[in-house]
Amino acid sequence: MIRSVAGLYILMISLSLLLTGCWDIREVQDINYISAIGVDYKDGEYIIYAQMLDFSSVAKQEGGGASQEIPVWVGKGRGKNLADALLDIYKTNQQYLSWGQVTALVLTESVLEPERMEQVFDITNRSEEIRYTKWVYGTHGDLKDLFTTTPFFKLSPLHSLLHEPMESYKQLSFIRPTQFNDFIIHYREKAATAVLPTLSITSANWSEDMRQHPILEIDGAFLIKNKESKGWKKRKELLGIRWLADRNTQAPVIVGPHDDPVGSVMLQQPRFTVELIPTKDGMKYGIKIKAHGMVQSIYKKVEVAELQKLTEDSLRDELLSTFRSAVAIGADPYQLSLILFQRNNKIWKQFQDNGTTLTENSLDKENIDVNIDLRFWGQRKDNVR
Repeated sequence: MIRSVAGLYILMISLSLLLTGCWDIREVQDINYISAIGVDYKDGEYIIYAQMLDFSSVAKQEGGGASQEIPVWVGKGRGKNLADALLDIYKTNQQYLSWGQVTALVLTESVLEPERMEQVFDITNRSEEIRYTKWVYGTHGDLKDLFTTTPFFKLSPLHSLLHEPMESYKQLSFIRPTQFNDFIIHYREKAATAVLPTLSITSANWSEDMRQHPILEIDGAFLIKNKESKGWKKRKELLGIRWLADRNTQAPVIVGPHDDPVGSVMLQQPRFTVELIPTKDGMKYGIKIKAHGMVQSIYKKVEVAELQKLTEDSLRDELLSTFRSAVAIGADPYQLSLILFQRNNKIWKQFQDNGTTLTENSLDKENIDVNIDLRFWGQRKDNVR
């Protein structure tokens, strides 16, 4: 009997010790959750922005509660370095600040200088809370405005392009969103070009109750090589990158001349290989690409073989146009130099030393081999012969 009582007493003490480990657990309403970080540099100071959401309201909304607009708070701190700017935010924080929900990092053009980027890497990776897989963007816009722009139907900003860009990309691909771990690999690799998608705000497309509604879009990208920003290109100048970026890519191409098109084809699941072609004048590259093509619209009668040829020509032109646009500013949109570096470092160094690793003539139409497997939707085939 005494042993039983003693055993029960020991069990109760053990359980009480386990319970003490929960005493400092905070409720969701007692924590300030940062969801995105923005960094700017102006007048000799770093400016850090922190987007903060009420996750208890987000949970209620996603649990089927009333569709009330989720409040968005934006913190702002300044300092001679990023650590001081971050400390400036902490000075006025009202509750425990959590960085464990950060899923996006946005940088202005002025931050892209190498010494400033190193501070960004140091601050955002020093905390074990901040995810290494957060999405990273550039911008020409105002960070506060970006962080307070909300998606449709009063949904949380967590459902915007800032935090969830891949759903939109998979449906219709333009510039592939970049996660921080992939970005930093290309940023620090001397043979690679890092493509940093840029966010902007547009009010041109959507309205709510007859009022224009601002919404986020990816409007282009900064191209960074050897840690140096080579410049910014508009979205339409970079469309070729998508075909060599991801097998999930799908996007329409206009077939035939733009002023007199034959139709449009949705291209899907691109697969590609790159061939190295050394010449006495430098390195040339060959690209072989295959994709499925779903015919969407046909505007005039055309032979199937001709439709396929025109589709392949359109993709080839897009690839070449993007290449030449990027090479003109010293960037490598298809990572061709990186492929050479990985396959034959000795030849890469030889061409690198004399500046012929990548030139406008390194890729031409004759070396872009395109093969499209055309498919038709029911009645769409009536317009082809």
